[in-house]
Amino acid sequence: MFKKVLLSIDAALPAEARDLIRRASGLAKGWEAELHVCSMVPDVKMAIVGTQFAEGFEANSLAAARKEVEQLCLDTRTSAETHIRFGTVYDQVIALANELDASLIVVGGGREDLKDYLLGSNAARIVRHSDRSVMVLR
Repeated sequence: MFKKVLLSIDAALPAEARDLIRRASGLAKGWEAELHVCSMVPDVKMAIVGTQFAEGFEANSLAAARKEVEQLCLDTRTSAETHIRFGTVYDQVIALANELDASLIVVGGGREDLKDYLLGSNAARIVRHSDRSVMVLR
């Protein structure tokens, strides 16, 4: 059914991330699909803010996030290609899915904050704006 599955996790929420990795891994195995796991490091958006960080901040942040995601995959005994990016979650997930030609995007649909009802959660934005199939796991 699906040949390439892209799972987006928040490595800052390890318990939720492990659960999502286990569940997405089971789905991918059932479909004999490749599993890709991604996580995003938020960008600082404003140049004036970015100048306050030490040189190498971006590279160090990406390396630390990659290590966290790889450890989460090890913890769950999951074989997956990992992808770490800087930027807005929904934009980067959609762009990565397009680059990988993923047939399915899997995202977590946790409890929403009030601001998410007003602005929309990352999961909702991915569902609305992606031309790929999207599965939201609660």
